[in-house]
Amino acid sequence: MASKTKLSEEILKKINHSLRSNEDNDLVQLINQGHQGIAFQMDVDGQSFLVKKTNQASPLAGRISQYFINHEYKIYQRLKGITGIPKCYGLSDDGSLILEYIDGHSYREKERTLEGRDQFFADLLTLILTIHAGGVSHGDLKRKDNILIGENNQPYLIDFGTAMTLNPKDQFIKRWLYNFSKQTDLNAWIKHKYSRQYDRIEEDDLVYYSSSKMDKLVRLTRRFWRTLTFRQLRKKREQQKK
Repeated sequence: MASKTKLSEEILKKINHSLRSNEDNDLVQLINQGHQGIAFQMDVDGQSFLVKKTNQASPLAGRISQYFINHEYKIYQRLKGITGIPKCYGLSDDGSLILEYIDGHSYREKERTLEGRDQFFADLLTLILTIHAGGVSHGDLKRKDNILIGENNQPYLIDFGTAMTLNPKDQFIKRWLYNFSKQTDLNAWIKHKYSRQYDRIEEDDLVYYSSSKMDKLVRLTRRFWRTLTFRQLRKKREQQKK
């Protein structure tokens, strides 16, 4: 059942005020920074939110990150009410994305100490198949930080900036790309569950796995893009410090 995703006017007003004034007492912790935006944990009236702002390292970075934030907002609207997807409270006055803050750990942090692995990966597969049934593919689940482990080992998916959607009127090329993206989600599930030991994939799970040369090309392209983007951001920060 869908949970409440509408903020009170008072809380929204405080969030907007804090974003306008950049009050560090509310933006309590920097979570992540990249070309898709800058994510902060924000505490307001005893509630924790994750707020994703545009990256203003340069005018181009600002436009790129705002595009990803707007795209991500549409994805969260489409996935509203699905268990394992953080609640989305909308956009602030300055276009920042306001999300439920998930108090947990990334899979990267817990992969070696995770208890109840079989049930966790069964739940994660159900979550992935559920978003696929809703016409959404994540496309970047091989990145372990995009999978969170919440209370009672509940898996969560985050960072939908590069997600794809499928609509009835989409043409062949869009459908092909979407289906390819879906397969990368499932390949990522296999990769994490079996820790890259593909020769140990159980028969029941083989149906979810399909490797291809295109998959390798996408990995190389994604790695190059991240390297290029982060390098530019680092140069910008170094120049600002001088």
